Amino acid sequence: MLSAETLTTIRSTAPLLAKQGKAITDLFYSKLFTHHPELQHIFNMANQVQGEQSRALAESVFLYATHIDALQNLGPMVSRIAHKHASLQVAPEHYPIVGKYLLEAIRDHLGLADDHPVLGAWSEAYAQLAGIFIDTEEGIYAHNAAKPGGWRGFRPFVIREIRDEAQGIKSVYLEAEDGQPIASFEPGQYLGIKVQVPGHAYDEIRQYSLSDAPGKKTYRITVKAEGTPPGQTGKVSHHLHDARPGDRVWVQPPTGDFTVKRPGNKLALIAGGVGITPLLSMLLARVEAGGDLSDLVFVHCCRDAAHHVMADELRRLSTERGFTYRVSYEHGDGADHRGLLNRDVLEAWLGAPDADVYFCGPKPFMAALNLQLQDMGYSEAQLHYEVFGPSTRLTTH
Repeated sequence: MLSAETLTTIRSTAPLLAKQGKAITDLFYSKLFTHHPELQHIFNMANQVQGEQSRALAESVFLYATHIDALQNLGPMVSRIAHKHASLQVAPEHYPIVGKYLLEAIRDHLGLADDHPVLGAWSEAYAQLAGIFIDTEEGIYAHNAAKPGGWRGFRPFVIREIRDEAQGIKSVYLEAEDGQPIASFEPGQYLGIKVQVPGHAYDEIRQYSLSDAPGKKTYRITVKAEGTPPGQTGKVSHHLHDARPGDRVWVQPPTGDFTVKRPGNKLALIAGGVGITPLLSMLLARVEAGGDLSDLVFVHCCRDAAHHVMADELRRLSTERGFTYRVSYEHGDGADHRGLLNRDVLEAWLGAPDADVYFCGPKPFMAALNLQLQDMGYSEAQLHYEVFGPSTRLTTH
């Protein structure tokens, strides 16, 4: 338990962190990678270049300071970050390293003496937060290792098949190299995929949502090639697009908390672009489970017909199983709607606001959709989304 004095000090720094957090975390990452370059095997350096990781860390630290005496309010944030850490194989020994350079960054940016009370308070608070994450992540690791076909750490897999799904999008089918069973997963979860890109000094780890129903002998991920040509962004996606059957990758067990929370409720799934992947898994799991799907709505928004993922398969399934399937293209013909989604279209496609809605796609798409759905009468408890990348909240830019 933190002392009352420490709690007061941490709360008092929340406004400062909201204002200075990005600068502090930029300095933190500079120090961290200077003294521990080997951690570049774990961190997504594309997010470092774009500044996303610094913003996400600053946001998380600010939320922690704000809710320091009501940590139960941080449950969703802790869960999401812990699952992401588990996909990277973050270990307990990493936390003291991070703590050392985070405190140094606070000290140096604010010009504090080594014995300043703010540093003492944040040292205690960081130790508490690290303990929460270590315990939560160990629970995820232990759970995944105990599953039938489960394991701990990175396991070698081989690529068995690669299929074109749409322009710039391919599905990659992965099988355990040893031929042994693989762990099942909850629809909506993702894999941590580690590859060694030729010409790069460090391993690259990315998270890709599973795009098929569970219970298969292989995992399927559906990957969009990011960046043309690839720079910091797109190294791994292009590497996977250029891979061949038989190539090896290393895989963390399925993780993630973007899963269907109330399976008995009416369900609507809304995808933007390649954000369709976790929603496909949710849909296909429902299809394979059987039962009446007449109240399920699946909406896919994409650029045009060339970027329409699995169009024929989804149209066929909709006809066979009776769920509502609607498509919106930004440009061109062949969809149920052309242009951005608006309230009139959503109301016509979704009907009364009585479903749980799961949505995924680019952040501006999700932010606008979230506001529209709330205006239509959906409660916060009905709305669930997955943010790709390190951020914890939706933004409009």
